[in-house]
Amino acid sequence: MYYMTTVFFDECYDNNHNYLILGALFNPEPHKIHRILRQEKRDRNYLNLDGTVREIKYVLCNTHYRCDVAKCAVDCFVGSSSLFRAIVIDQRPNTGFSLDYFGNPNEGKAIKEARAYKKFTELLLKSNIADVSGGTLYADRLTRCKGDAFVPLITESFGKPNCNYSIGKNEPVFRYVQEVDTALEQYHVGQIGDILQGAILCELVPPHNRYKRELNTYVKKQLNISSLGQTYWQNLPKWEQDLKHPKYQVWYWEPD
Repeated sequence: MYYMTTVFFDECYDNNHNYLILGALFNPEPHKIHRILRQEKRDRNYLNLDGTVREIKYVLCNTHYRCDVAKCAVDCFVGSSSLFRAIVIDQRPNTGFSLDYFGNPNEGKAIKEARAYKKFTELLLKSNIADVSGGTLYADRLTRCKGDAFVPLITESFGKPNCNYSIGKNEPVFRYVQEVDTALEQYHVGQIGDILQGAILCELVPPHNRYKRELNTYVKKQLNISSLGQTYWQNLPKWEQDLKHPKYQVWYWEPD
């Protein structure tokens, strides 16, 4: 088991909120990838005024320089023991998604959204924790409904030994769950997840910015993936995904 695994959890969505993408970056060697990414940024003089390394984000990938730094983050991921998993929820009308699945008619929209968010988070995490025990989960500062108690709820589900999703393990899946700001250098490995998620969003909602499209192409090339879209991934059974793409997988959720 990967006892020291650190997982960075994040979200992204398009301007119209047609798609919600939740991503989890699993890092069995978190300190190693942290040092390598920091050095790559320093080598490119990608620094703040105080000498700390700057933040990489998909949304900021709008110049050649920033695209080059984002590509180095992709390379850090490819050369590491880390894994990335994402779940995509298509929230457009007539796709089968409805908040009515997550509450009673008399409950407010915010409550249903928070409940749905927690459910999709659990779906994503529980499918990829077989080798995780005593790990750490860092959730980037997300735009969930205010007061949704995300951290305590995830701690309840994954943070107790031999209970819930930790059944059969002497230690809980995650000993520690915390919301953090991945813009800070000490948590900047989480920025790799933002870039990998952004590549999926780029595929679903192609932007006008050529550097974002270039980054999307680079991610697929470096990981030897022909597409990040729904048709490709839904036609791959899980065993084939594990064989072809052990490091990077996308799950397009569909209602039962």
